[in-house]
Amino acid sequence: MGCCAAKGLHSQNQVVERDRRRLSVNKAEDVANAPKTDVRGNVATSLEGNILDLFPDAQRRTSVTGAVPPDGVQQKGFADKPTRKGGDEGLKNFKVGCACKKGLKPESPNQDDFASSEQMAPASTVFSTAMALTATMSPLLFKKPSLGASRKTLNLLTIPRRLFVQHSPRQCTESQTEFRFDCSLSGTTATMAMHRDGALYIGHVGDSRAVLAKRRCGGELRAEDLTEDHKPTCESERRRIQAAGGQVRRLDGDIPHRVFLSGKMYPGLAMTRSIGDTVGVTAGVTSNPDVRALKVQRDWRFLLLCSDGIWEFITSQEAVDIIGKYPASEVQKAVDSLASEAWNRWIQEEGDVVDDITVICAWFGDD
Repeated sequence: MGCCAAKGLHSQNQVVERDRRRLSVNKAEDVANAPKTDVRGNVATSLEGNILDLFPDAQRRTSVTGAVPPDGVQQKGFADKPTRKGGDEGLKNFKVGCACKKGLKPESPNQDDFASSEQMAPASTVFSTAMALTATMSPLLFKKPSLGASRKTLNLLTIPRRLFVQHSPRQCTESQTEFRFDCSLSGTTATMAMHRDGALYIGHVGDSRAVLAKRRCGGELRAEDLTEDHKPTCESERRRIQAAGGQVRRLDGDIPHRVFLSGKMYPGLAMTRSIGDTVGVTAGVTSNPDVRALKVQRDWRFLLLCSDGIWEFITSQEAVDIIGKYPASEVQKAVDSLASEAWNRWIQEEGDVVDDITVICAWFGDD
């Protein structure tokens, strides 16, 4: 994810700087340069609980979430995001691998984030991910929400919607009111996957795609997208934005189509749904997720949850093929390999610009 500053505010034929043309946000100068607190990348140091607290009967738990480097530490490109770990076992024992790499972007920290957790309750597995445009946004997804239902009666399919639509926007508003950070032009995509009792529950906003790998009869792996990227080029999303009074257009020298307020040069989002980005709400940008529930099948091998740092130059099938070269016991090597391939392709295509890269891979069973 990243920020894209554009010049020439009143020009409809505004030209985007080449080294920012693939990043997710195009900010107008008069908005982007408005005074605001300098909290970029300062994630809260403690979490108040998270969605896993809905399952108090878990017999074993382990988790890993993204963190920020110590004050004053400037990470180099492709550096691993620091993490916080919980529980006695590593995710490797559950055949889950995570990689979150800092990209090459002008004056930016690693703005991606993620969380992955496993519980045995029994036959209960939870893994989730969130990718942030501004790192201060991502903890809002991991704080414990008040979901307004008992643990016994809670419909698991409602969790993403309540988390994304009710809890996180409220946290955004409170944080902005308390001057902790500005959500007007900061936001996050989010893709959440929950595997429990033989079913997979998926909810997402934005373009952090979830991809399923299935084993064909001949033994090869086939990729199947479980989410559809919320892009302005999607016809249904474009109509929804226009119906809300927003505009979709592509600037000179730019690559993605972006969402703008009518007659304005902001927010310039390259997606149509996100959490935060409150300026874009009046243009139709929403945090309402697409959700679905699927029964786990015998031919399912693994699930990928990745930020657009992966998907910009790698297809879903290519990603599945790269991961599939490794056995489930080497899942961490697999996600590192996919992240490395994504980095190399960014360098080949863009030279000196690379988006942040996040990969979570979770196997459903053995090889």
